[in-house]
Amino acid sequence: MALKRDKFDDIFSKLVRERVGWDCDYCGRNFQHEPAKLHCSHFKSRRHKSTRYHPYNAFAHCVGCHRKLEEDPYEFTTHAEIVYGEMTIERVARLASSVLRLKKWQKDELYKHLKSEHKRLQELRSDGVTGRIEFTTPDWYQEGITMRMGES
Repeated sequence: MALKRDKFDDIFSKLVRERVGWDCDYCGRNFQHEPAKLHCSHFKSRRHKSTRYHPYNAFAHCVGCHRKLEEDPYEFTTHAEIVYGEMTIERVARLASSVLRLKKWQKDELYKHLKSEHKRLQELRSDGVTGRIEFTTPDWYQEGITMRMGES
């Protein structure tokens, strides 16, 4: 049974796709004029609440790349490590196994923060900023995971 999407998934998905300017993180094709063909693809399943909305657990993948990577976990892991770094992906995987129950105030703060970040990214795009623009979630949600390239 598929997980039900809610307003949090909707805004998070928009952020993930806006972050890369509507380009597929894997093949590089642009889907600005075909937004339904670019998905928010999670490295660790959406069923893990502790990483469901974590910026480093999500990628923008076109339908074909999403399917390919979903069917080949080794390739997806390699791809994720190239994008975010091996140590970052290791921390995301570890965090995914922890249980998280969001309180009402946390859900409210998370949603407000994601909406604010989406607006910020859209404003940067309208100002002519191109390329990848990272976004954040509240500090208490990110659990101190930041992009860590090449650390051992």
